[in-house]
Amino acid sequence: MTLTEKRLCVRLKAVLRTVALGLAALSLNAFSAPAAEKAAEKQAVIRMDFIIGGKHAIWYVAWDKGFYSKRGLSVTIQPGSGSADTVRAIAAGLADVGFADFTTAIVARSRGASIQAVGQLGYVPATILWREETPIKTLKDLEGKSWAISPGQAQWYLMPAYAKINNIDFKAIKIQETAPALQPAALVAKKADFIVMFRASNDEVTETAATKQGIKLKRIYMKDTGLNIYGSGLIVKEEDVKRRPDMIRAYVEGTMEGLRYARDHQDEALQILLKHKPELGKELTRIQLKNAIEEVFVPPESRESGFGYMKADIMEKTVGITNEYFDGARKVSTEEAYTNQFIRK
Repeated sequence: MTLTEKRLCVRLKAVLRTVALGLAALSLNAFSAPAAEKAAEKQAVIRMDFIIGGKHAIWYVAWDKGFYSKRGLSVTIQPGSGSADTVRAIAAGLADVGFADFTTAIVARSRGASIQAVGQLGYVPATILWREETPIKTLKDLEGKSWAISPGQAQWYLMPAYAKINNIDFKAIKIQETAPALQPAALVAKKADFIVMFRASNDEVTETAATKQGIKLKRIYMKDTGLNIYGSGLIVKEEDVKRRPDMIRAYVEGTMEGLRYARDHQDEALQILLKHKPELGKELTRIQLKNAIEEVFVPPESRESGFGYMKADIMEKTVGITNEYFDGARKVSTEEAYTNQFIRK
């Protein structure tokens, strides 16, 4: 072999070595990319307002269909034990984001918790329920009647505001302290004249219990009779709005996409929820989901201005009623209570 041939051979080996190293690097990158992408996902714990029911399907749809993950968010969904528990968990860093009652969040804000609403899911869904045979024909007839309620519940504070708006003498209502879980049974068993429940949640529980006993109920929606304030929505820490806006945006947009999908595919949404929560009763869960989507979660402003959009005048009324009737430490301003910056048209 000549000197020239030896030099060519050495150069060829060097080229082949470089190509081999490049291919190995490409192979390694292809193998590690999914793991790297997964590691780059933002982790978020979502705390619900209560035990899981039909209305919570939209979060499970967003999780199951990848509406969170495609936005770089890896979520864990937790049940709650009331909005106050959820708000405390978010404020303490035990959960990143959540779903909770607006008035509860505003009260927490008044007491020093840096909590903010970033999306609404409808007007207050409170309903007043009574047995058809009870001599209640108008709202004024609630005076002198017994109300099964537990101090500290959102209804405990909503009712005085509702009574004032509707010229009802609240002091004439007979308070019958009853644990929240026992209130539907108290109404059905005729131990109380009326109760205040929430549509897409324990309203349907009460209806189911009454139907089994052959009892017909009457119902009035507070939102349709003067108390048109926001009910529950997406709650976060204000510092995360500034410090982790991408995470908050992923949560808001992913949840709202879950709501849209559940609205258009109710049967599939129900199956997704039951897949993750097989212990739920199918029929009750179906009714709760249907009522949440069709009656509660999508008010006109959501269809007009983007799912979750909060109107300034309704937020002002929501904050004003909370300041006046709820047990806050100070008056909260409307501006500090919410932001629409993550809502998409």
